[in-house]
Amino acid sequence: MPSTSPLPVILSEAEFEAFDVLSFGTLNVPAKPSRFGFQVDVKPSPGLNQVVFGLVQPTSAPRGSQRVGFAVRVDLERGEIWDMVNGSGLIGWVESPLGCEGSSPTFLLSLEIERIGSALLPKLQIGGEEWLYPAVRSLEEIDFLAVAGCGGSLSPSPEINAHLVKPSVWCQES
Repeated sequence: MPSTSPLPVILSEAEFEAFDVLSFGTLNVPAKPSRFGFQVDVKPSPGLNQVVFGLVQPTSAPRGSQRVGFAVRVDLERGEIWDMVNGSGLIGWVESPLGCEGSSPTFLLSLEIERIGSALLPKLQIGGEEWLYPAVRSLEEIDFLAVAGCGGSLSPSPEINAHLVKPSVWCQES
């Protein structure tokens, strides 16, 4: 369930070190067909250069189990979308400007995953555009943290709360 207010979190993946990251709650995904996801609106401003966003396993994931996750880094200046946890590298570009003059005051980051058998099939939405994110395999029940954060000249975390609004974490059986 999502937390009432986002909490600072430190993730074990080195890719997150340059970002102030907040947790918006935990999500338990059963080992049966289901749909689950996380979304948050981003309010761009000067100094907000990059945003990270995703569903990642807590650092306390069971030892010996394969870590599963879905997280991206969005470069707001270049429009690049980079995979943060699965080693896929550059996965796409945003066609519409994000955070530039003349763009909307907020844009949506949304990750929806469908579990069919052992396949976790993610769909990523950024500012109204959609990408298929690389699928992963998992046979077991999984706990995820819904996380988002900012990179650039923004700091500390309380200022980040003003840029990440209307979070929603959900899971439903198919």
